[in-house]
Amino acid sequence: MYSPTGLMPAGGPQTVLKVLSAFDPTVKGHTVDVARTYTDAFVKKAR
Repeated sequence: MYSPTGLMPAGGPQTVLKVLSAFDPTVKGHTVDVARTYTDAFVKKAR
């Protein structure tokens, strides 16, 4: 489930949004700007 590097693949955040939108009513039908809500900056700094 977790990558060996700790980084999420480029399409990962969008995939997570699709999965959550499928069953979570607080996410479903809402617009989420993934570029503004997810970053790998912490992982990159920690490495």
